[in-house]
Amino acid sequence: MRSKSRLYKWSVLAVVFSGLTCLFLYWLINYQPTLIPSFIVQQARQPDLMKYPEARRCAECHQDIFEAWKKSRHSVAWVSKNYIKDSEDRTKEKCLPCHIPTVVVPGVKPDPRLHQRDDGIFCVPCHVRDQVMNGPYDLFSPPHPTRKNDDYRLSKFCSTCHQKTFKEWRTTGSNQSCQSCHMKRGEGRLTQKFPLSLLHAKKEVADHSFPKGDLKKENLFIQSSFHKATLLIRLVNTTIPHRVPTADNGDPRLYVSVTFLDAAGNQVERDSAILSPQQDTALSFQKPKDLEFFAPSETQSAQIDVRYKPAWSKEKSDVTHLTVTR
Repeated sequence: MRSKSRLYKWSVLAVVFSGLTCLFLYWLINYQPTLIPSFIVQQARQPDLMKYPEARRCAECHQDIFEAWKKSRHSVAWVSKNYIKDSEDRTKEKCLPCHIPTVVVPGVKPDPRLHQRDDGIFCVPCHVRDQVMNGPYDLFSPPHPTRKNDDYRLSKFCSTCHQKTFKEWRTTGSNQSCQSCHMKRGEGRLTQKFPLSLLHAKKEVADHSFPKGDLKKENLFIQSSFHKATLLIRLVNTTIPHRVPTADNGDPRLYVSVTFLDAAGNQVERDSAILSPQQDTALSFQKPKDLEFFAPSETQSAQIDVRYKPAWSKEKSDVTHLTVTR
C-alpha cells in the first residue's frame, strides 16, 4: 500500500512539475524571451530559413497560413494560364517584377527573381528582409530571428504592385486599409508545429488567401427611368473605397445588360455596356456613372442586370437586378 501511495504522490508531483514548466516556458517565450541564453537560441536556429527557401518549407511550421496562401491568386502568379497567355508566354518584362518579386519593399518596384519562380508571390519576398523574418508582431521564434514591422498593416505595402488601385484608394480618404478588406484577421496561432503551437500565445492572424471580396447589390446604388426615347441608368459605387472593378493590368469587367420588353413581355431588343479599368469606365467611389440606352418605341418595360467578371475567370456572377416600367 505504501508503494502505491508513494507512486501516486510522485505521479502528482510529476504532473504539477510538468504544468509549472509549461507555464514557465509560456511566460518566458511570450513575455521575457531576452532571458533565454543566446547559445540556446543559436542551437535552435535553422539558417536555411533565411536563404530563400521554397514556400513549402515555411509550411512545416505555418501550415494554416500556407494552406490559405495556396488558395490565393498570389500562389499562381507565375503558373496561371491567364498570366502566361496575357504576358505572351512570360516574355513581357513589365510583368515580371510583380509576378516573381525578389524582395517586396513598400512603394518600391521590386526586382524579378531567377529562382523559386513557380511559387509566384510567396512568403519569402514579402517577409524576409536583411536575413530577418519581418512581420506585424514583436515575438520570439526559435527557428529564425524576427522583427516587428508596421509596414504590414499599411496600404502602402500593397502599393508595391497594386499601384493604380492604391492611388484610387488614397483619393477617397478612406480610413480602411487594403488589409482590412483583403486580409481580414481572426484569432488563431501563427504556428501549428508542436510544441510552439502551444507555447505561443494566440494572436490575430491575417487571411493569406487575399480574398478579392464579393461585389454585392449592397455595394451599389442603381436607379433607372425612361425619358422619351431613352432609358437612363445611374450607378454609384457606394461602399468600396476604390474603383469597381479595379486592376493595374488585368481586365475585370462589370456588365450592365438591358432587355427591352413589349406589353406582352416579349423581348424587343437587348443592349449592354461594359465598365472596366482598362477602358477607364469603372465606377469611382461615390461618384455617379450615368448610362443611356436607346429604347425602341414598342418598349413597355426593361430588365436591367448587373454582373461581374474577375480578370482571371470567364464566369460572371450576378450582382443586382432591376425592372423598370415605362
